[in-house]
Amino acid sequence: MKPFRLGTLAALLLLAAPAAALAHAKMMDSNPKDGSTVGAGLSQIELKFSKPLRLSMVHVRDASKHDVPLKNKLPTAFAPAVKISVDGLTPGSYEVSWTAVTEDGHVMKGTFAFSVKADVPAAK
Repeated sequence: MKPFRLGTLAALLLLAAPAAALAHAKMMDSNPKDGSTVGAGLSQIELKFSKPLRLSMVHVRDASKHDVPLKNKLPTAFAPAVKISVDGLTPGSYEVSWTAVTEDGHVMKGTFAFSVKADVPAAK
């Protein structure tokens, strides 16, 4: 290849790389939000994504790194939002970690954390 064509090809590949990266799904929001404090008794955690994906793993862990049992199975369909049910959470710190696969086969992972306090009014 001529140097000009090779340079042009390299420039096009560099321009295309960010577009490809933007095509992947990412977590857009959660309830509770990352870093928030909620009232005791929280029984549902929601994860919202930029594109449909299928969760393959979700762990909710307390401050001692013990898993909180999930009350429902993870959905098998691709979805832009997923609700996870847990028994009412007691005061303490919690971390949610998740792994998912996008419709194009890419594996995505993430975590977020929140706290539960007894004296915070429960969300309605």
